[in-house]
Amino acid sequence: MAATRDRVLLFSILSLILAALVDVAFYLLGGLANPFAGLAWGALRMYTPTVSALLVGDSETLKRALRFSMKAFVYFLTSPLIAFAALLLYFAITAPMGFISLETLRTAMPVDLPPETLLALMLINSYIAAISINTLFALGEEIGWRGFLQVELEARGHSTAKAALLVGLVWGVWHATAILLLGHNYPENRLLGVALFTAFTVALSLPHAAVTRLSSSVLPAASLHGAINAIWALTILTSTLPRELGGLGPLGIASWAIVSIANYLALLRLKR
Repeated sequence: MAATRDRVLLFSILSLILAALVDVAFYLLGGLANPFAGLAWGALRMYTPTVSALLVGDSETLKRALRFSMKAFVYFLTSPLIAFAALLLYFAITAPMGFISLETLRTAMPVDLPPETLLALMLINSYIAAISINTLFALGEEIGWRGFLQVELEARGHSTAKAALLVGLVWGVWHATAILLLGHNYPENRLLGVALFTAFTVALSLPHAAVTRLSSSVLPAASLHGAINAIWALTILTSTLPRELGGLGPLGIASWAIVSIANYLALLRLKR
């Protein structure tokens, strides 16, 4: 038990330090204004949890996390739909309040098409990105969060749900230096952004843990994570609210909390 506790703490601290070092380096180099800088920053930063897991864990960490089977492949293809369901729920909550305007999509994709068609094209592109390039990036985090930290916390006797919430807390704090130094996701309200994004990742974490447990692989969690990175910007593009109130604020957090509760109930039912 003591060894497991030490591994959880060491992994968490190491992940935070490595990510902070990447953030400081890019801050000193001028930030993320250059798209290529942003791509390089994302690739390096998102693999710091994997590096930490490999340093703290054993030789089986990577093999266990990347276990492949037909079940894992099916979950890999279908897990992004959880993110699409959360987006649909977000629209269902905010649209009746008058907080959604699809016309703003023309700024992101300036072509002469109806906004509904633009939205459909963006969703299709997002799914393709989720199961391809975004998965490659997201794996760097998921090997650490779900492949190592979730496993270690459950080994300490925590339930899947409690472990997922704790992982979500570490996951959110891990973003703190990126938000504070580089304005990641919250360029205007950085201190508030740290608190909001930590709540957001806590709300996101259970569905990632559920698909990992059901598939015995982090691959579905990576495609889910990739889908969120691909489509959740639509909550900002289409919103008449500031991000701190909308998709990256209370309304987005509430949408994911509802989806997480639904995932939890489904997981309990499957266990029975």
